[in-house]
Amino acid sequence: MAGADGGVARVGIRVDRDSCAGSGVCALFEPRFFDQSEEDGLVLPRVREAAPEALPALRAAAARCPAGAIAVVALDAPESAAWDRAD
Repeated sequence: MAGADGGVARVGIRVDRDSCAGSGVCALFEPRFFDQSEEDGLVLPRVREAAPEALPALRAAAARCPAGAIAVVALDAPESAAWDRAD
């Protein structure tokens, strides 16, 4: 479902802790959305969904991740059909 202006309605955030290298780049640049575990240093998402205004910041965080452990998708996009919001 698109937003009222025809843009993205919501943004889904997924992290792959198995791929995470623990660099902390995501938490450094986007602490609103990412944290690091004190136990193992791996990424912890603060939220699973965000407002559409967050899409550029989340895409930048995903691009900066050296392990490619962050995935971001517009929840109204066709590729979001298989998106598991509980993951």
